[in-house]
Amino acid sequence: MARNSKKTKTKTSSGRVNKSAWIRAQPASLSAKEVVDTAKDEGISLSLAQVYTARSTAKRRPDTNVRTKEVSAKRKPGRPKAVESRAVSGDVRRQFMLLAVRLGSDEAQRLLDRIADVQARN
Repeated sequence: MARNSKKTKTKTSSGRVNKSAWIRAQPASLSAKEVVDTAKDEGISLSLAQVYTARSTAKRRPDTNVRTKEVSAKRKPGRPKAVESRAVSGDVRRQFMLLAVRLGSDEAQRLLDRIADVQARN
């Protein structure tokens, strides 16, 4: 069986094996049964459910660097990003409407009139 070259810390400071880390350190090409058998040869007791759970959790969790707490910028599945121009213009319009509501219609209209005057001069 091919060994994975990942350098994963599988033992804790107390000397106990971190089973999830040990499972993640195994090649993904190994079946769950083969991982359990390999663990048994090394004196680690695992169940098939532990292997399936550790692997599925590793797939769901974003790539993180434990030391720097950096998370990769990988997008999650779902709806694709909106077209940039529509997203920006819609966002600006929404902000304008919220600001107009906060200012009140009279004050917002006075500000729009000032903007129109400045544009008319240019």
